[in-house]
Amino acid sequence: MNAIDELRLFLDFAVPLCGADIAYKLRQWGHSREQAKAWLRGEAERAGGSLGENGDAIQFSDGRPRSGRAQNRVARTASELARGVAAAALLAQLEGKSGVEAFGGFYGVTARPAEADTPRVQDSGDDAVGVAARGTCPVRKPTA
Repeated sequence: MNAIDELRLFLDFAVPLCGADIAYKLRQWGHSREQAKAWLRGEAERAGGSLGENGDAIQFSDGRPRSGRAQNRVARTASELARGVAAAALLAQLEGKSGVEAFGGFYGVTARPAEADTPRVQDSGDDAVGVAARGTCPVRKPTA
């Protein structure tokens, strides 16, 4: 498996988990829709900064086992990347879109609103973030 395929596999696993964690936290914090958007935007931007600063650790990894600071740098960058993609996907959902594309994969709501198990993001007053967070964490759309 090459590095790109490994990254996609990691994101396929990690983004939905991070999305569920972020959605849970947003629901617990009780943010308004605008506060949630601002926070999610900040998370996505931080991930972009981390990727820009440390992306070489992921891109040019030779597959040898790492330890110490080198291992922490790769793990931290990969984790921040997954959180950033999940935050971007949730932000897109709050803005009425279905999700985002990242590294060749789509992360977001994969079914039409009528087909989804849970309602799509709706502005229902005070609980807009709760509706967005409930069951709509980013998932990767399977490729054909």
